[in-house]
Amino acid sequence: MSVDALAVTLAASLTSGIPMFALIDPLLGEPIPLERGDVADMAALTKARERTWLRPVYCIELAASIPLPLHQHPYLVEMHGPDDPQLAETVEMAAEELSHSQLEGLRASGSAPHRIGGWLQSSLAAPELTRALSAMMRVNTHAITTARYQRLADRRVLSWLRQVVGDARVAGQLGRIQSWSYLDPCGHLASLCSSDVLAIPVRLTQSEWTEFMKGDLLHPAVARWLGERALRATSGDASALETTSCYLQANAALERAQAAARRWPHRFTRLSDHVTWAVLALLHPDIDRRADVAHLLNERPLTNEPVETVDDLSATLSAICQKVST
Repeated sequence: MSVDALAVTLAASLTSGIPMFALIDPLLGEPIPLERGDVADMAALTKARERTWLRPVYCIELAASIPLPLHQHPYLVEMHGPDDPQLAETVEMAAEELSHSQLEGLRASGSAPHRIGGWLQSSLAAPELTRALSAMMRVNTHAITTARYQRLADRRVLSWLRQVVGDARVAGQLGRIQSWSYLDPCGHLASLCSSDVLAIPVRLTQSEWTEFMKGDLLHPAVARWLGERALRATSGDASALETTSCYLQANAALERAQAAARRWPHRFTRLSDHVTWAVLALLHPDIDRRADVAHLLNERPLTNEPVETVDDLSATLSAICQKVST
């Protein structure tokens, strides 16, 4: 779907009369550069953002236990209704972020800032809304962890949370946030609608937390895979994938990477090696059954030169896998 079509679809999905906001994640910088100023002073920072956006801005002040400076806390930009031109501009920004994360496919890292967290509608007054969002962004789990920030302002995190715990539970915590839309990793406009005015917090079990934490590897794997599929579209099938199917396949590929790491531990010295193998497995499902791949990975240098990892060998491995097995 084109950016214009996404913007039209988003605008059509919004309800007139209910305040609407763009959710911004400035952890890795502002979507639109600000004038230089005192970022440690929230009042000055908010004014600078309002001058940039030409819209009211509300900071989502995170819990004191989350060790982030104020200028990295997420914030809301209030839109002037479904026809606000800034709404379409934020859709374009989100699409550019997605495209950048997939750029160069296998050869890239799959990482890129996702500063446009989504678009929310809520009947809550802005101060209440920011407090409700702040509460959702605190880690809430039975697992023992030092993590404190559940970074839902990054739309990939929300998308993966839906996969881990299901839409019903995620929608159940929205309360008087009537809708939350975002651009998902497959380029689809995804939406959640509140199921009740009474918000029920999502508390992750130990197993859910373990699954949720796979996102750090899953997100770059998905981006690199989809990017490479697009690059190979002229010679293969690059039809659109549904997000759930995409996650299931990528998760299974990461499990195959763990098995490969046990088989060739000297080739898997970094987490990025696991991501690269997962991408290769998605592109070439027979990779771990190929004798030519095993022969290459079994080799060890005769000197004291460092061993090339899966990441280093990604282009070679892909080229091998594109040959017809003999």
